[in-house]
Amino acid sequence: MSTSAQLDWSSEEYQTLGTVPMVCHHPYHRDPAFEQSSLVDLIDNYPAKWLQAFTMGEDPCRAHEWKSVDIPEGTSGADIWQAVATGRLWINLTHVEDVSERCAALIDGLYTHLGSRSPQLKNHRAGYSTLLVSSPNAQVYFHVDSQPNMLWHLHGQKRVWTYPALDSRLTPQALLEDIYAGEIDEDLPYKPEFDELGQMHLLSPGDVISWPHNAPHRVENIDMNVSLTTSYYSPSIYRREYVQLANRFLLRNLGIRNRSMAEDGAVPAIKRMSYRVINKLRPFPRRDRAANYITDLEIDPSQPLGYRKTGDVRPASFARAA
Repeated sequence: MSTSAQLDWSSEEYQTLGTVPMVCHHPYHRDPAFEQSSLVDLIDNYPAKWLQAFTMGEDPCRAHEWKSVDIPEGTSGADIWQAVATGRLWINLTHVEDVSERCAALIDGLYTHLGSRSPQLKNHRAGYSTLLVSSPNAQVYFHVDSQPNMLWHLHGQKRVWTYPALDSRLTPQALLEDIYAGEIDEDLPYKPEFDELGQMHLLSPGDVISWPHNAPHRVENIDMNVSLTTSYYSPSIYRREYVQLANRFLLRNLGIRNRSMAEDGAVPAIKRMSYRVINKLRPFPRRDRAANYITDLEIDPSQPLGYRKTGDVRPASFARAA
């Protein structure tokens, strides 16, 4: 399958990409690289530092139940696949573009295609990509990403809820700043009544969903799922990032409460430049995210949930490898 010019979207879909929640179609679910045997082989040989496993509870309001799961050395791709198929696990094959030449070519091709047709991707570059393999009924809690991304669905069915971007009722400004600063993970406090502000999308193989930058979202699987999530950067994305970082590390530290999130004009430009200069001279401290990957759980396909308790607390395999 060619990796370019494979998306047959309408002019309106290309023009509105990333500005509204939108489900379009793609052909990549038919690519042999995403067949079960190919994915098992990929998992079998995946670098431990980039192969992540998590489990979670059933209540979307209890994000603290998201837990790391260790992958013991020597665990086969077939065992991991079986644990996911019958358990309650979420597997992230992070940096997949650096591991799979096929995925790298596909991602590069699709973003080249989108960049030539979607003006909002002008001068973009492809960013971080992750292949997701997840259990029936698994979920991802209500959260917001610092980078704009898209989810290319490959196998199974899932429900994705999307919510308005930069709505302080859903995403308090201080939490958004902390997410950009890496001081907290992406999860946000969730209340069921938020769904009155959101939209639910049912995804099947061959669907791709996108949403506005910084729009909160959450996911619930129906059956076992495989998806590819991709992100991109552009000059406008960097402008927002550095405004958020300046607000967090400069203005908030000065006690300024009413911090503007404006991204265009002279004042935002001064804020961005000030942050970059100060951070270069004396870098602001950042949290080591791997410190969160501590667990007493490990993959075990013989167990109903796909994992077992180990009796000791230790860094997960992807924290140790990193």
